[in-house]
Amino acid sequence: MTTWTKVTGDFDFLNGYFDVRHRTLKQVFVGCDEWNEFEGTTTARTHFDGAISIDEMRFPSRSSYGMSVRLFDPEAKEWSIWWIDGRTMELYPPVRGGWTADGTSCRLVGADEVVNGQTVMVSYEWSDITEQTAHWEQCYSNDGGETWELNWVMDFTRRDTPPPPLDVPKLTGDFDFLVGRWDMHNSRRKPALGSPAEWYDVESQMEVWSYFDGAVSFDEGWFPTEGFRGATLRIYNPTSKTWAIHWINSLRGHLETPVIGSFTDDGTGTFEGPDTWEGQPIDVRFTWTPGTDKAAWQQSFSTDNGHTWTPNWKMQHTRTS
Repeated sequence: MTTWTKVTGDFDFLNGYFDVRHRTLKQVFVGCDEWNEFEGTTTARTHFDGAISIDEMRFPSRSSYGMSVRLFDPEAKEWSIWWIDGRTMELYPPVRGGWTADGTSCRLVGADEVVNGQTVMVSYEWSDITEQTAHWEQCYSNDGGETWELNWVMDFTRRDTPPPPLDVPKLTGDFDFLVGRWDMHNSRRKPALGSPAEWYDVESQMEVWSYFDGAVSFDEGWFPTEGFRGATLRIYNPTSKTWAIHWINSLRGHLETPVIGSFTDDGTGTFEGPDTWEGQPIDVRFTWTPGTDKAAWQQSFSTDNGHTWTPNWKMQHTRTS
């Protein structure tokens, strides 16, 4: 039986509810000194005992959401942070970095974000952390990091109650069935590909949350006899009406390559994408069979471009709350 060890609490300070005062630069890279100011809120929680931090930001005056997904890499000892824009449901390239030795500030830098038609570098910086407040800044660089321009500032103040919901159209409820806690009976193939193979059984638990009024789904799963925890980030694309589903393994701390797909009229969901298994290129398929108190999921691999599939992981879900 695995005993989970807490590897970081870097973003535990953000757990809970906050009011957020935003300031955004009206125009970037033109010497502008005019700023927009508006109010928002955020709700944040951690997973993997602090190694994943997720917040949902609400912008009432703009009728939109935003989300930061933070993953800690236990080997590199650094954070990666992805931003999801609720207006487009786009997952932006990550910034990466970490906290100073005294834990008072954090700086993360990333590249290849496109702003006004040009590719720029992005930095996030956290500072002035207290039990009740925090400060965050975003900067852009269009000269490879030689100079930086501040363009977004957030000041956080803790609040006691959950923020009010946004009055915006609901994009989808595809994964609403999954919200809550589940016991899971797992059957796994060993090895996942090749012969001879055998199947073995594993018991686990999972809890699921919904964000953006259903357009983002996140779960954390506990697999004590397997020695890891798993999490899944699901993001809905309103243009293609498909889901991108990313797996996160607690031993790696990476946002894995997504499988992409949708639910058919009969309720079955099929999601596929490329991956590698022991250095071999493969295709991966997730299949969901939704239900209120019972649900099922299956993973399969293909080595022939999807002509044939080998199931290797099956989950039977039973709701507990």
